Amino acid sequence: MDKCKELQNKIKIIIKELGLTQIEMAKRVYCERFEDDDPEEIRKFTETFRQNLKRKAKPELLESYLANIANLRAFKNSEMAISSPLDLGFIPVDIKRALEGISKKLIDDIESEANKL
Repeated sequence: MDKCKELQNKIKIIIKELGLTQIEMAKRVYCERFEDDDPEEIRKFTETFRQNLKRKAKPELLESYLANIANLRAFKNSEMAISSPLDLGFIPVDIKRALEGISKKLIDDIESEANKL
């Protein structure tokens, strides 16, 4: 299964587990992303959100939807967030940078020890 389909399925599973419709989730994601509550903009976003769950969409966009969903109170209060963490398929940039730094230091230490032998 390609990454797009996998992310779409994860989002659909979360929506179902929370007992929401795609439209309800889209509205919540919209509110998480944007400050305004213009009904026309919400309607446009809702339609785009629903279409992105059906057709080929950029994985980055779907990952951003997942990140928004993970911030929702309904998700945080659900069993998914507590008992079975959701693999969002990406590592936040700050953690990734920290891991890269640790890896580089370990490699440098190993090389340093090898040079001493």
